[in-house]
This record gives sequence, C-alpha cells and structure tokens, in this order.
Amino acid sequence: MPTLRLLVTAAALLSLAIEGRPAAAQQSGPVLTVAPDTNSRQLIKLRDGSTVLGRITYSWGDSARVESMAGTLILRRASVASVKLVPASSIHDGAYWAEDPNATRLFFAPTARMLRKGEGYVANHWIFLMDGYAGLTDRVTLGASMTLFPTGDFLRNNAYFLSPKIGLTQGERFSTAVGAWVGGAPFSDEADATNTFGIAYGVATWGGPDAAFTLGGGYGFAEGKLARNPMVMIGGTRRISRRLAFVTENWVFPNVEEHPLISAGFRTIGESISWDFGGLTVLGTGGAVLVPWFGAAWKF
Repeated sequence: MPTLRLLVTAAALLSLAIEGRPAAAQQSGPVLTVAPDTNSRQLIKLRDGSTVLGRITYSWGDSARVESMAGTLILRRASVASVKLVPASSIHDGAYWAEDPNATRLFFAPTARMLRKGEGYVANHWIFLMDGYAGLTDRVTLGASMTLFPTGDFLRNNAYFLSPKIGLTQGERFSTAVGAWVGGAPFSDEADATNTFGIAYGVATWGGPDAAFTLGGGYGFAEGKLARNPMVMIGGTRRISRRLAFVTENWVFPNVEEHPLISAGFRTIGESISWDFGGLTVLGTGGAVLVPWFGAAWKF
C-alpha cells in the first residue's frame, strides 16, 4: 500500500509539472515579430481599438519596441489584438491606405486579380442580385449568386449562377485570369439541360493598388449555343484618396458595336467594406437614359 500511495503521488506531481510548464510559458496576444526590412511597415491594432503604424525593431519575451512617426513605443503582447505587415506603397504621407476590399472586380465585371486562399466576400448589386466568392487557393476562386426578385414562388422564379475563376499569371503589376459566369433556373418547371446561359471570359489587369487598367473579352452562350462574336470589356480604377476611388466599366457587345454600354462612378473603401455608386448608359440610341448603379461588398 505505501508503494501504491507513493506511485499515485509521484504520478500526480508529474502531471502537475507537465500541465504547469505550458501554462507558465503561455503568452496571450499575437507574436510580435521584427519587420523583415526597413521599407515594410506594420499596422498594429491594440485591444483598446487604437492603431499604431510603424515597424517592430526589437522583440523580447512578451514585449516589443516599435518605431513609429509618433516616436518609439514599447508594447506588450497582452495589449495587441493583431499585427499586419503592409507594403510601403500603401503608406501615403504617413497614413495607411487600406486595400480595396473589392479589388477582384470593377462594378460587376471581374478583374484579373484573385482572392487569396481563405479570403472571401459577399456582395449585393442593385438590391436584386446577391453573390459570394471564396478563394479556394491563391489561383482558384469559386463564386455563386442568385437574383432576389420577390415573387409568389421565390425559389422557382429566380435565377442562380456559378462563377469559377482561375488565375493564370499573378504579379504585382500584371495579372491574367480566365473564368465563366454560368446561370440557370434549375427549380423552374420549364428547366432542362439546355436553358443555361452566361459568358466564358478571359481578362488581364495592368497596374498597382492605386491605379489599374483591365481589359477583358468573352463569348456569351445560351441554350447550348456559343455566340459567334465576342464581347469586349474595358475598365479601370483610380484611387483618389484614402477612402475613395474612381471606377469605370464599359462594354461593347457583338452586332451592336455602335451602342456601347458605359459606366462610371465611385467606390468608398474601408478595411473590409466597400460601397459603389455610379451610373450607366448606352450610347448612340438618340435618347440615352442614365441608370443609377449601386453595389456593396463585405470582405472576410
């Protein structure tokens, strides 16, 4: 019995020692890593809601030294909510300009930029079209959308879409991608294998985060038939300020080249939410009508 008691006591002490070791070493908060080079900056969000833009130059234990425009700061891990490495190009006059949450598209058409693996967003256009996209990998994005027309039979009287997109080349100043936007009404009483429609496209984007030009083209299809002639899209974005960008998206459709659809407007840019406001019209019709455009996107 004494031997049994001794073994039980030893096992208990060993268990406490094993459990206590990580508890003593455990530190709350993100890792405060030294910035890789002098050109990079780190956006440090504190638990009190404030932010520090600077560069971690030395880290020890649960603390770090940060060089910022306000001077040298000493931060503890427990007070830090997150640390994000940001490129020097996103710093303007000492202020951080957040990335465009909706950089993978113009108003509606895609750019050649891709979502990173694990990123995603949901968006709404004109209130009656809802979509969502997710980055399966850095080169593969999958999206789905549906119309939101209020009818007596909501499920059957709306259209549904799938939108795969593949990044062929992805660079800081030039990217290319291919994809498709495939729609149908699978719950309709008249649905069959040939009632799908949409567009298969290719797109290229030149430029950086503050100004970019996008050229795209594709072939429409409907009822199992591919259009003989392509449609062409020309668009671009231009950052005006920290929170605002100019956006334009313009289409030339086959057989009606003399009546291009043009659009222009603005995008407000937040950390994770963007709002699009603009107008579109068709040229060459003699009595062009300006139609308002509205869109919103939330990135996660």
